[in-house]
Amino acid sequence: MLQIAVIPGDGIGPEVMAQAIPFLEWAQARGRSLAWTVFPCGAERFLATGCALSEEEFVRLRDDHDALLFGAVGDPRIPDGRHAEEILLRLRRDLRLHVNHRPCFPLLDRLVPLKGVAANEIRIDVLRENTEGPYCLQGETQPGQAMDFSIHTEAAVEILLREAFRLAASRGCRLHLAHKANVLKHGHGLWMRIFAGLKLQFPSVEALPIHADALLCALVQDPRPFGVIAADNFIGDLVSDLLAAFQGGLGLAASVSFSPQANHRCAALFEPVHGSAPDLVGLDLANPSGMILSAALLFRRAGWEDEAKAIESAVLAVLESGLGTRDLGGTLACGQMGQAILNHLPRYIAGI
Repeated sequence: MLQIAVIPGDGIGPEVMAQAIPFLEWAQARGRSLAWTVFPCGAERFLATGCALSEEEFVRLRDDHDALLFGAVGDPRIPDGRHAEEILLRLRRDLRLHVNHRPCFPLLDRLVPLKGVAANEIRIDVLRENTEGPYCLQGETQPGQAMDFSIHTEAAVEILLREAFRLAASRGCRLHLAHKANVLKHGHGLWMRIFAGLKLQFPSVEALPIHADALLCALVQDPRPFGVIAADNFIGDLVSDLLAAFQGGLGLAASVSFSPQANHRCAALFEPVHGSAPDLVGLDLANPSGMILSAALLFRRAGWEDEAKAIESAVLAVLESGLGTRDLGGTLACGQMGQAILNHLPRYIAGI
C-alpha cells in the first residue's frame, strides 16, 4: 500500500489539490494500492494556534507515509513566512530532501515562446540542491547593513551532483554545472571541486561547468544543446523558473524533491512550482496542471508508468484541443481544467 500524505497548504494550494485528488482516486479504481491522508497544515492553522506543523504530525509524515503531495505555502497575513519555514523548509531539511528535480519537457509547440524551437526539441532536467545555499535562512540585520549567509556542505553538494551525473549517464546527455565560482569563491569553489572529482567517476558523461549568467543567456538563445543542469538552491531556482516559461508558464511546471539516501520511510515530496498566488484565491482561475503533473511524477516514482503516461497524454490532449486556463490563453476555470484532463483519461487506457 502506497501511503500518501496530502498537504493542500495556502492560497490556491487547496484549489489545485482538489483537482489532483480525482487522479489518485482514478489510479485506485484501476487497482493500484494507495491511500492518502490530508494534513491541514498551513496559514489558517498557524494563525489560529501558532503552530503550522506539530511534532506529532511531522513524525507521522516521516514514518507512516511513503510520499508527500504538496499544494503551496505562503500567506500575506504572515509576512515573515514563519509558517512556511515551519512546514515546507522543515520538510526539505529534516526529511533530507537534498535533490529537487524540475523537468522541462514542453508539451505543445504554441506554448514555447522561442522562435524556431519545437516543444519536442527541449528536454532539460534541472537538479537543484534543496536544503542549503542562500536559502538556509541564516543571517542578520544590523543598523546600516544586512547579511544573508550561504552555506554549502560537502555532503549535500556531493549527493546532488552524484544524482545529476547518474541522470545524465542514464539519459546519455550533457551535464552542465551552473555556478559563479569566479566571485563566490568559497561556496561555489566547493561545488567545482566536487564536480571535478565526480567527472572521473563518470567518464561517459560530458560534464561542463558554466557561469550561471552565461547559462541563462544561452538557454534563451537555444536550449536544445542542454540536457541536465545542476545548481545550488538559488541558481537552480532561477534557472528552473526560466525553463517553466518554455513549457507555457509556471502553471504547467511540476517537481519532485527526494532523498537518495533516506533512512526513513517518507523520502519524496511532489509539488507544482507556482506558489500560493494569494491574488487568485477564490477566483477559480488557477491552473491545476502543475499539480496534476506532479501527481504523475509521484506515480512514475512509484513504478506506475502507465498511469503517469496516461495523465501526461491527457494534459497534452486538452492543450492540443485549444482548451486551457487563462494563463494559457484559454477560458477554462480551475475546476473545468481539472475535469477536462480527467475526461481524457479513458481514451488512453486502451493504449496502455
